[in-house]
Amino acid sequence: ICITCHGPEGRGGVNPAIEKIVKPPDFSDCGFPNREPDRGFLAVAHNGESFSGSLRWNHGAEEDEIFILSPLGQGVARIVSNDAGASLETAAGQDYRAADVESLTEEVLGWRLPVRGLQYWVMGRPAPDGAAEGEMDDSMQLRTLRQDGWRVDYLGYRMVQGTLLPAKLEVTLDERLRVRLVIDDWVLP
Repeated sequence: ICITCHGPEGRGGVNPAIEKIVKPPDFSDCGFPNREPDRGFLAVAHNGESFSGSLRWNHGAEEDEIFILSPLGQGVARIVSNDAGASLETAAGQDYRAADVESLTEEVLGWRLPVRGLQYWVMGRPAPDGAAEGEMDDSMQLRTLRQDGWRVDYLGYRMVQGTLLPAKLEVTLDERLRVRLVIDDWVLP
């Protein structure tokens, strides 16, 4: 997937459509592909109901593991996604399975967690497998991204070991669903 935007050398320059929106980071820095949010705050508003808590996301090349926690730190759900599909285990020990995280979270939690796109959006760039439109702010940082029916608003950035990364974003789907993420901690290799 990374070759699509970054080319075989990892330096970019191969996908002008994406680079019109945001220049991909230089992946020749071997640690950069592993930079993912580790801990953060999650707030979800869906059809007049809301949930808030925290999120722990362990992103790997082969598998994602996401823990959703209540405001008091109690486990709500553990989600695992890999090539075999997605699974969700509730705090009550119930197990659910689906082809992807989006349909699984919609079925079990009542709202879609767009992990397929979110893994790119939290890095401040569009997913490579879909058309996207973006707007930059005065500092040439991505302010808004629209992709696959989702709107991503970047509400804040912060410097993490020499790289400016999103710290706060809001992801909206058709006014029915709003997911706000505040990233507290990034684990960098």
